[in-house]
Amino acid sequence: MDELELLAGARPVSAPSVETVNDARRRLTRQISTKPASRWRVRLLVPVAAGAIAVSAGIVVGAHALRPDPPGPSGANSSRGSARPPDTGPLKPDNRSAHELLFAAAGQTLRRTDPGSGRYWLSSWTEGQLIRVGQQGAEYAIMGRYANSRWYPKTDSFTVSETRWAGAEPASDADKAAWRKAGSPSSWPIDQGPGCPPDPNRNYTVDAAGTSRVSRSDDGAGAGAGVQVRRTPGGEPSQFAVLGEHLTADQVRALPSDPAALRQWLIGVIEKQNLPRQTDVELGESLFGGVQNLLFFNPITPQVRAAAYKVLAGMPGITSLGAVKDGTGRNGVAVSITSNDTVEEQRADSAGPYAVSIVFSPDTGDTLSFETRLLKPADYMSWVPKGALIGYQAVTEMRWTNDEPPAANAPSVVTRGPGEC
Repeated sequence: MDELELLAGARPVSAPSVETVNDARRRLTRQISTKPASRWRVRLLVPVAAGAIAVSAGIVVGAHALRPDPPGPSGANSSRGSARPPDTGPLKPDNRSAHELLFAAAGQTLRRTDPGSGRYWLSSWTEGQLIRVGQQGAEYAIMGRYANSRWYPKTDSFTVSETRWAGAEPASDADKAAWRKAGSPSSWPIDQGPGCPPDPNRNYTVDAAGTSRVSRSDDGAGAGAGVQVRRTPGGEPSQFAVLGEHLTADQVRALPSDPAALRQWLIGVIEKQNLPRQTDVELGESLFGGVQNLLFFNPITPQVRAAAYKVLAGMPGITSLGAVKDGTGRNGVAVSITSNDTVEEQRADSAGPYAVSIVFSPDTGDTLSFETRLLKPADYMSWVPKGALIGYQAVTEMRWTNDEPPAANAPSVVTRGPGEC
């Protein structure tokens, strides 16, 4: 099996940002509706049929992994050699409210050291994908996993992304029984899309790939080769995004550390990007997406991270899920909000409402993962059990580094023309 080809066909080269998913949903809505949708939801993980739709829309389907790879450093603020070992022991009940948990995490975050600086901001995470496999009438679900890393240069405009297929297995006990009944296969053909026959060289596999796919956003051409680069008037690259607002590393570090001021800044971005905000519930969902952007993959200071937790604590509709294990088996607690779609969005994507949650450690302030549950499966997602955990992105490392990223071995964009398999 050619692992690089497998990865190219199985998913987008880079994990999608919130705005990438929103743009895909907006385009789909406009194609189906009689008029463009004026409002759309913030959602990081959008379940779509595995295969052609996911690849063409740039959306990754997430899933809970039952036997994940060993977790990396536990802290979102970790640096090599200083991270605490992850807590993976038995869960202890935690009945504190969302407000209490978030304020506890905020207090612990302020004890953490500043992430400092370096040539590259490195974000690494584990991601899952729920995939339906098997013969017609005997289908079951597997959980495919990906190990991802991305390097953001502080002064240059490109990014480097590394993705490796990290293996798969049946998603639940019922899926495991169906898998055994099917002969316990060690691989499954990748759906090549409507009208395309199976390719024997393109398969999901139980085993992890031995190589990774590395791409550079400008394909090594540099900014002078027609690559569109976002820069500030001072010439600094705006690499980091919050709800579609692109910021430099210094701008991210300079965000308000006062919760009220940070909330107002986020509301300003929500208004600028025309995100839902007409009701408290809509504003809460949009704010949740903004805080999620801040907590995951952005080089914020401990003070801004603490403020972000407090913004979450004051959001309408935020609830505590208590003690949970994240997708890599680390212990934490979770707070959640329900994401409801507009009528236009329901026409475009009828999978149903979602509960989106952030898993974190109230004892260290570490942000662990972002997860999605499908509350009312419908249409093409009807095979997913109600309330199932269908998506996660689990942080394994976020830090500054002076080490160079690996050299690119693949193009930054993999596309298929109309009718191509």
